[in-house]
Amino acid sequence: MRKFVFSLVLLTGLALSLTATSAPSAPVKNLRDCDGTYSGTYRNVTVQAGGTCILTSGATVIGGVHAKSGAANLIVHSAVARNIQAMGVTGTVLIGPAGCKFDPLVGNNVHVNASHNFLICSVTTNNILVTDNDGRVTVRDSVAGNNIHVDRNRRWVKDGGAGHSRAGAIRLLRNTADNHIHVFHNDASRVLILRNNSPEPVVK
Repeated sequence: MRKFVFSLVLLTGLALSLTATSAPSAPVKNLRDCDGTYSGTYRNVTVQAGGTCILTSGATVIGGVHAKSGAANLIVHSAVARNIQAMGVTGTVLIGPAGCKFDPLVGNNVHVNASHNFLICSVTTNNILVTDNDGRVTVRDSVAGNNIHVDRNRRWVKDGGAGHSRAGAIRLLRNTADNHIHVFHNDASRVLILRNNSPEPVVK
């Protein structure tokens, strides 16, 4: 009987010990007002008007990223499981790694619309859609499982210093799409610099 009680005490203590060390982790939360520099894991990330959101390579987004109209800047160096949508960003949109040295994965689509300067670099995703922007436009070293569309971008609006003489050009460099690369109906003033893309871009 003593042996049984002693064994029960030992087992109970072991169970309590296991319970104490295997507490569930905190639930993943939405980042509803991304304004600053962030790492860690988030469900969905939203950038409000006026916000500057920087997601470092140490961040993981298991849902999507949405920069709302009037957001100041969106910098994404991290993997995103679903979509990245930048709609009406007034400053810079940069989607890709710092220095473009590794490939962040965007599970669904990257869509930059009605924004200002942006760079999409070394991204692997489903579709890349770039429409109605008025600043610097560059898509480089990226892979789309379906299509890349760079369409209806407006006349270049200059701001600050430019690194080279054709800062207002639309640049597509060393990209690959499984289906099509379209460069349609961009403002006639825009110079197109299209190099080493596969397939060859269709221009209208």
